[in-house]
Amino acid sequence: MNSVEKELHGYINGTERFSGYDSYDSMEGDYGYFDEDGSDFDDFSTADAFSFASGASSPAQLSDPYVIQYTNTTLGNLQAILFGFNDYYQLPTYGNPGGITITNLQTGTLSGYGRMLAQSNNKNFKIGKWRFQSASASQLAQTLQLNHVDANGKQYSTPLNLSIMRDAYQQQSDILDVTKTITIDGNTFISFTLLASQTLVISMFPIAIVSAKAVLNGGTSLNKAKAPRLSGKNVAPVIIQTSQNVKGITKA
Repeated sequence: MNSVEKELHGYINGTERFSGYDSYDSMEGDYGYFDEDGSDFDDFSTADAFSFASGASSPAQLSDPYVIQYTNTTLGNLQAILFGFNDYYQLPTYGNPGGITITNLQTGTLSGYGRMLAQSNNKNFKIGKWRFQSASASQLAQTLQLNHVDANGKQYSTPLNLSIMRDAYQQQSDILDVTKTITIDGNTFISFTLLASQTLVISMFPIAIVSAKAVLNGGTSLNKAKAPRLSGKNVAPVIIQTSQNVKGITKA
């Protein structure tokens, strides 16, 4: 091999390394968890590009949400449960009282919620952003309890007070956007009071999902995405008026 051939071979190898992708085999099936719209900016620095790339990372893809609706069909307040595979999967209505109707709005069925619940046990995920929607201001002021129960008997509970979590850019009184990172597995569940005759829709945007299947396809077990910016998208740009020379201003 002469010097020209060696130099050309080096350029080719460098280009392949720069591309970041060995092949498409490391993808787990399809883009099921991620949108194709990557135009919005977000606050989550932990949500980066797909982790199955072997070299330089690609632009982060937006997360596809899980959207679950709870409806209290009774005239009294009821205690609702979200997640908790190990404690509630085998129970009627997955641990919720009979007066609560649960619907996965992505599939339109209760079984769709059951599938998400089962999936949380074998494909643990981290939620980076939440949206709570209800016509009742009182419902959006409830305090959720984040619970974790371990087989060794240890358990703990952390309150999440929705009344202090409203995004400053929000204008809608029936929507509450919350930036809160919560890891979901079979031992984790969320409990909350569902007020009488009220409906609450909970949208959850996963920013990381663990999958053993991705490893079998040549990738890594952790796939990441970016939670979308839900509020403040239409905020007018800030215009700074100054008589000073701005040539020295650089982008941070």
